Amino acid sequence: MICRMRSLFKGLSVLINDATPISAANVIVENGRIDEIQLGKYGMPDETSFDEVVDAGSLLMMPGVIDSHVHVNEPGRTEWEGFETATAAAAVGGITTIVDMPLNCSPVTTSLKALQTKLRSLQHKCKVDVAFWGGVIPGNKAELRPMIQAGVVGFKCFLIDSGLDEFPHVTEEDLHPVFETLVGTGSVLLFHAEMDACGCTRSVQSDVTQYETFLQSRPKEWENDAIKLVCKLCLLYKVRCHIVHLSSSEVVPLIQHAQEEGAPLTVETCNHYLTLVSEKVPDGATEYKCCPPIREQVNQDLLWEAIRSDAIEMVVSDHSPCLPEMKNLDTGDFMTAWGGISSLQFGERDVAVLFLEPVTFTPSCLYIGERRLSAILVPASRVKRSGRYVPATSICRSLAVLVGSERARLRRADAR
Repeated sequence: MICRMRSLFKGLSVLINDATPISAANVIVENGRIDEIQLGKYGMPDETSFDEVVDAGSLLMMPGVIDSHVHVNEPGRTEWEGFETATAAAAVGGITTIVDMPLNCSPVTTSLKALQTKLRSLQHKCKVDVAFWGGVIPGNKAELRPMIQAGVVGFKCFLIDSGLDEFPHVTEEDLHPVFETLVGTGSVLLFHAEMDACGCTRSVQSDVTQYETFLQSRPKEWENDAIKLVCKLCLLYKVRCHIVHLSSSEVVPLIQHAQEEGAPLTVETCNHYLTLVSEKVPDGATEYKCCPPIREQVNQDLLWEAIRSDAIEMVVSDHSPCLPEMKNLDTGDFMTAWGGISSLQFGERDVAVLFLEPVTFTPSCLYIGERRLSAILVPASRVKRSGRYVPATSICRSLAVLVGSERARLRRADAR
């Protein structure tokens, strides 16, 4: 017997989407899925028929953020981060859906067996909704379709050393059979798009405690060369591709050209690339290290221009925690410190950064839009603020990239 659960969420200040003014509304939820939104209404004459009534009053009720780029590290490296703390941090930040990367957990999620191990590890730990990326490494193409059938929302690969021996990077030769396997599946392939095309990793001659030393070791050319390859393969196979954590603004015109030519290609950048600049990173401040690196102010300005033009359609955290000692905080050595910035807990404040900028932009992770694009869920957890529980809603579409790519497709269709 299926239990029927009906809830009423009511508020005086409800944000539905970027086309609808903030107003009073009732949100009626049945069995975890939004059944009806009544705009302009606050409460109902008879609320006794609901199993639960949550009154947000004058507090803002809005969609929860989807963060589609999170490294949780469970199982195997829970001392870095596990699902219990990661999802709690997400809830505090107003993030109500995360998509977990296939590394740095152990085993890495590059097989159906590893995915099943991960699913067992998170039982009764998650405070928010969670979806999963699978991983592509040399020789695992036979695992891809079984993982799709098991529920992964797509796959991630590296075009350069990932930092983990068990997650080796792929070459163009490796990628052709992967694309052939993914044709017709509707899945998406994510790229860590840095590539040392000449095979000559930058040697370090300067002071390793200076950020400029690290910045020069991972030049924009690495991103530019990698994205050229991604665009070529995306156009060849017409399999959905997504570039994660874009840092180099130089390659934006190439991405736009590929999209205009029909490539089903989307791109994201990160909060830290939009807010931090290399000129202001102190010596020895290894907490700023991530890959690809935080770049110059002029580069950041151009990333904002790409957001204004919708060339960049998503902003994510790339939350990548580690043990404090792995950051070399005692020596300040950028070159051997772990690369990653942990910011999942700042989700709402990161989103605020976007709206404080003088741009009219609604990131895909906040987009509700038409029901054919996304459904909405009320998450199991509620964020406590000022002594009151405020309901947050989350877009239940398991893949935020899909929402972004659909918006891009509709825009291109309108343009034609």
